[in-house]
Amino acid sequence: MTPERHVDNFHNLKYSFFHARDLLRGAWGRLRYDHQPAETPLELGKIKRVVINRIDGKIGDTVCFAPFLRELGRHCPDLEIVILANEQMRAVYNQIPGNFRLVMCSKRPHGREVLNICKRIGECDFYVHLVVNLKSRELSFIHYLNPSWVATLDPNLKMDSLRLSRYTSPVKGRGLHITQILDCILSEGGITQIDHAYVRFFEREVAISKIQNTVGIVPYGASDNRRLSDESIKVIADRILRLPGVKAEIFAVPGDRSHLKDFLSSNYHDEPRIALAPLLLGMRDVFVHAASYRAIIGVDTGTAHVAASYDVPEFTIYSNDVVNFNRWHAVSDRATNAAYDCCALSAVDNERLGRDLDEFISKTF
Repeated sequence: MTPERHVDNFHNLKYSFFHARDLLRGAWGRLRYDHQPAETPLELGKIKRVVINRIDGKIGDTVCFAPFLRELGRHCPDLEIVILANEQMRAVYNQIPGNFRLVMCSKRPHGREVLNICKRIGECDFYVHLVVNLKSRELSFIHYLNPSWVATLDPNLKMDSLRLSRYTSPVKGRGLHITQILDCILSEGGITQIDHAYVRFFEREVAISKIQNTVGIVPYGASDNRRLSDESIKVIADRILRLPGVKAEIFAVPGDRSHLKDFLSSNYHDEPRIALAPLLLGMRDVFVHAASYRAIIGVDTGTAHVAASYDVPEFTIYSNDVVNFNRWHAVSDRATNAAYDCCALSAVDNERLGRDLDEFISKTF
C-alpha cells in the first residue's frame, strides 16, 4: 500500500470517528432537550426578546442576514434583539442600523461557556438558529434559554415551531434562498411590509477608496472544496489582462500568499498590472476592497455577497452542490452565478470557464 493510500485511509477513519461521535452526541442532546413546540402562532410584535445565533457566521452570512435584522428592529422597536456572534464579526454587526445587543461567543463553545452566556442573556421568547443539523451544544442553548418558539432548518427537531425546513430542497431551483427564508420568519411573525435592500457596510470608507479600474480575483474560499487550481486562476487572469488598462488583484489570506507569489512569479513576472491584494487585516479592509473593485471574479465565498450588496459586477463559481447554490448564491442583477459539474472547484472545466468568462467580460466591460 502506498503512503498516499495510508494517509487517505487515516483521514477516512478520522472522519468516520468524528462523524459517529457527533451523531451520538446529537442523539443524546435530542433525548435530553427536544420538546414539543408552542401551539400558538408567533407574533413578533408581542414578544419581548429574541436570540439569533450567528456564532458560526462569516462575511456572506452577515450580508444576507443584515436586511432581516434591520427590518426586525424597524417593525418591532420594543423587541430586545440579542445576536450571538463571534468576535471577528463584531465590527460588521455594529454597522447594521438598529439597536441590537451583541453577545460574543467562541465558535465552538463548551458546556460551561454555553451556560454562562445563557445566564447573561436570560430566558427568551424566540430563538433563531438556521442550521440543518443542530448538535448537542447547539441544542443546549435552546434548553437554557427556554424559548416558546424556535426557528431552525432542522427537519427532525420537534421543538422547531416554524418548520422552515419545508422551504429547503435538494432540487435545483426549488429551495428558497436564505434571504427568502428569513422573509418567511418575518411574514409568519406578522411583518409583511419588508424592505429587501442590502445594508451597505462601511459605506463611508468605500466612498473614499482609491482603488480604480481593478478586477478582484478570489481563488479560494473557506473550505478545501472551494479552491481553484492554478490553471483556473490563469484562465481568469489572462482574460482580465487582455482588457486595456485594467489591473487585477488576487485576494489571499496569509497562508496562501507564498504560493500565489510563486504563481505570479512563474506566470506574470514581467506584467505589472497583476499583483496580490494588500494583506487585509480586518473586516473593514475586506469589505472596502471587495466593494471598490470594477468587478470580482472568484469562488463562492463572502466577497460575492459584498459585491452583490454594492452592485459590483461579479462572476462567481459554484460546485454541483445544489442545496448550497439554492440557499447561498449571490443575489444581484449584476451577478453571474456559474455552477460547474464538480464537487471540488479544483476540477472546474477550464474550457467552459474560459467561454463563460468571455461572455461575462463582453457584457461587463
